[in-house]
Amino acid sequence: MQNKGPYYITTAIAYTSGKPHIGNSYEIVMADAIARHKRQQGFEVFFQTGTDEHGQKVEEKAGAEGISPKEFVDRIAGIIRGICDSLNVSYDKFIRTTDADHEVQIQKIFKKMYDKGDIYKGAYEGLYCTPCESFWTESQLVDGKCPDCGREVKPAKEEAYFFKMSKYADRLMKYYDEHPEFIQPVSRKNEMVNNFLKPGLQDLCVSRTSFKWGIPVTFDEKHVVYVWLDALSNYITGIGYDADGNSSDLY
Repeated sequence: MQNKGPYYITTAIAYTSGKPHIGNSYEIVMADAIARHKRQQGFEVFFQTGTDEHGQKVEEKAGAEGISPKEFVDRIAGIIRGICDSLNVSYDKFIRTTDADHEVQIQKIFKKMYDKGDIYKGAYEGLYCTPCESFWTESQLVDGKCPDCGREVKPAKEEAYFFKMSKYADRLMKYYDEHPEFIQPVSRKNEMVNNFLKPGLQDLCVSRTSFKWGIPVTFDEKHVVYVWLDALSNYITGIGYDADGNSSDLY
């Protein structure tokens, strides 16, 4: 069969604050079906899944059990990977955000963005939901509670680094216009454009100081890299991305 070239597919990586739910299995089985189909068609498939292992929720759950965060995530990641294996999922890589090579690249990515002026230090102030690890404004609350999980929120202020997402709004809009197939289905593209880009992108909090269980910022070690750079970057670190430019093995 003729090799039709590379085909990369990933799932969202499961958060390790607790045991997985049926949605995790549903997603990975669907992704597995696509990966197998693409292999049958002659594509060189690389199928990645894994676990998101840092954050305040993990730190608190581990503390409640009297164990270290690493011991806690090792156990949960083992359960999640075990479920994948019991479902005979044909993943090529199971990435963990506590993997040493991933952590090194996240530190490089953060420093590279900072050196370019895309990351700056500021302070985050608002109403904070610990279970969701999210800040909210008063207008975003639903009946005075977190709009995502419905739990109580508390006023909080925290020094943080921010990524200048607002700087890239025009470039993103232009790219989506020139490449309408980039986000599918169209309804999701419309959601992105109408709900985020047109109202104005807000700069993104990318570090935290209120907990320690995360990847340290190399040049300011009271900060740890927040989920939006840590976990989301797994989709490129897992296939060989190197922020220093040595990405010759990139899938």
